[in-house]
Amino acid sequence: MQLNYPQIPKNTTVFRLKRLLPLLSTGMFILGLLSCSNTTSSCIQLKNTLDITRTDEPIVLKRAFVDKILNSEEFKEKITVTTASGKTLQSQLDDLNLDGEWDELVFQYSFRPYETLTITLDTNDDQGLQKTTPRTHAYLGYRPTREGDFKSIDQNTRPKDHEPQSWPYLYQFEGPGWESDAIAYRIYFDKRNGKDIFGKTKKGIFLDSIGLGENYHKLQPWGMDVLKVGKSLGAGSLAMLKNDSLYRLGQTKSSSYKKIADGPVRAIIKLKYKGWQINDENYNLDETITIWGGKRWYHDQIKMNGTISDTLVTGIVNMFEIASVKKPIATSHYLLANHGKQSENNDILGMAVLTTKEQFTSFGSTPNKGKGITQTDYIGLQSKSGSYQFYFYTGWELDDPKFADKDYFLKTIKHEATKLANPIQITM
Repeated sequence: MQLNYPQIPKNTTVFRLKRLLPLLSTGMFILGLLSCSNTTSSCIQLKNTLDITRTDEPIVLKRAFVDKILNSEEFKEKITVTTASGKTLQSQLDDLNLDGEWDELVFQYSFRPYETLTITLDTNDDQGLQKTTPRTHAYLGYRPTREGDFKSIDQNTRPKDHEPQSWPYLYQFEGPGWESDAIAYRIYFDKRNGKDIFGKTKKGIFLDSIGLGENYHKLQPWGMDVLKVGKSLGAGSLAMLKNDSLYRLGQTKSSSYKKIADGPVRAIIKLKYKGWQINDENYNLDETITIWGGKRWYHDQIKMNGTISDTLVTGIVNMFEIASVKKPIATSHYLLANHGKQSENNDILGMAVLTTKEQFTSFGSTPNKGKGITQTDYIGLQSKSGSYQFYFYTGWELDDPKFADKDYFLKTIKHEATKLANPIQITM
């Protein structure tokens, strides 16, 4: 069908703009080509294949990919990431194995539905220093004599005689923490090994000051500890399921902490456990935890020397007998979630775990009373390679009032699962 539009005189401003737009577009395209033709820079195309907005989407470029893209013999240890419009994106180079050479270039970008983005990687020294605003942080405050101020340390081996909640504290807020500008998490660095949540009422980085002369179980200007963990698995702690019994990852021959990356884009910590004794079997386990700027979730990657028959478990505390959501989601993952009035502030808190269909084995729940792990809904994971992973999500109504709506919270998690199943396409 042919559409007839009103004729516009050629001497009007509208007509001149219509004639000019194609030239402007062509000029912008040529400008992009010129910037990519620089000997120290190269272009990459990123495509969002989904009809949903992807705010602060994490992008990871492996070292081998970047080396091939830049094709530069004089490879600098500083890379600038720039969009076609000239905006420099905050980025970082992470040395994951701590061998002195970076392994991944990471940054974030907020994609519109179906948006395709062209970026330039540049190693020119004349680009200047990036202005960074920290959006993530990893922190362990430690004082070996239990006196004086806590000092930030990058690694630590837990003393074998360290007891839970022994006063004065050896560790600030009882163990390592990791945070984005939207939320913070911590783990009790003792045989309880519980993961906990610091909800935030405003954006910012606060871990260094939490627990210094304040009661973080009560609402503070930055937020508060929103979760009561007790004898549960809290916010994604680990256990082993054997013969219908759960064994907490806690008391081991040795436990250590190491900071791997510390913002501004993402923070990573590694926890190493040796000598996890379960009946007649002995396990070693590495846990790598990552959090990204603006995100309310953390990504947990686990490597264990187990067998195919071993079932690793993670879970969510459920002290108020809230009906949990246990189901497949977005064709690719399984979801365990609960949502209700369960925060330490007596308001609405939602928590969720996502894992892949390939790793999922079963859902379960513990008794509310008794010895061992209690008041927990859990999800079982299996792996042929000994590598496991899951994502843990949180939504607190004082952080965002929309999280008071269960449907909104679950829709948010569904979007996250959809994005995990459809990563950003990256091409040269």
